Amino acid sequence: MEAVSEARYFVSWGWIGTWLATLPSDVRPDLVAVRHDGRTVALGLLCRKRVVRHRFLPVRALSLHSTSDPALDCLTIEYNGFLAARGFEEPAAQAALSYLVRQEPGWDEIALDGVWPRYLELAQHAGLSVQIGARKPVYEADLAAMRAKGGDYLASLSRNTRQQTRRAFRLYEETGPLAFSVARDLEEALQTFATLKRLHQRYWTARGRPGAFATPYFEAFHDRLIRTRFAAGEIQIACVAVGEQVVGCLYSFVWRGRIYFYQSGFEYGADARLKPGLVAHCLAIQHALAAGAEVYDFLAGDSQYKRSLGREQTALIWFRARRPKLAYRVEDALRAAKQMITARSGSEPDAAD
Repeated sequence: MEAVSEARYFVSWGWIGTWLATLPSDVRPDLVAVRHDGRTVALGLLCRKRVVRHRFLPVRALSLHSTSDPALDCLTIEYNGFLAARGFEEPAAQAALSYLVRQEPGWDEIALDGVWPRYLELAQHAGLSVQIGARKPVYEADLAAMRAKGGDYLASLSRNTRQQTRRAFRLYEETGPLAFSVARDLEEALQTFATLKRLHQRYWTARGRPGAFATPYFEAFHDRLIRTRFAAGEIQIACVAVGEQVVGCLYSFVWRGRIYFYQSGFEYGADARLKPGLVAHCLAIQHALAAGAEVYDFLAGDSQYKRSLGREQTALIWFRARRPKLAYRVEDALRAAKQMITARSGSEPDAAD
């Protein structure tokens, strides 16, 4: 199915196979298959979980390529959806959702995390109400277009970003040669990944945040992904160094002409002008240009560095599609009442005034 699809990396066998291999033994997804004229045209994996919301609302949840367990969904799947043959993406997803609504009992809602926006309409067309959890923009650097214009990435950036980046390059080079290197073998990849983890965790824990590696499943998943998919050319782990000093590490996926930047760790010094993130991404994009990649994908999420280095291309949606249920109407009414109370209290003058 992957071979006849336009799949992004997060529904490729590299990602999904690793997910299946690392899930706890008590999590057993159901396989949904969509067929047309006797042949399979789409596949998806659904996990079932009973959850209780607001301490009183029991929910029988389905999740597409996720679990509804925060400790396991820390991976943050993106470009999610049913894996479908070319040309069948929307009709197959519609058929799968309609089947679940009409013929599959025993569930109240389905979590569709990190999916294309069109899934909202598909869910509503299947008779489900939707509750959006998040809408996140996706920023990209179009390397193919850049290459057609001469391949000067810095020239495509705003004047302010160019100035900051060039200044950071000069400051780094005053202390030693600046080098960008990609892990050449599995051992080097694992060593660089360990350095990335150390830098990442040190930065976030210093700010009172847990960091991505605080969840054991996150590291277990990616350790296996790197070990099993590095040889297939799907993993890129890069290091930026000034002389012998590592100043940044980038962990990305390589798939069908796209570089998906996934995680990083940087060495932030006292000088705020150094900008290790800007420098690392600029070097990574220049490397991707030289390697013939078509897109450098910053993945979902809005942040200053993504806005500075890329262009918004699309958005991904995290939402729950729900069957009609009295308890949901009660939940919605309580949420609306809470928002109204919050709005009113916020508009009242402060007692000190």
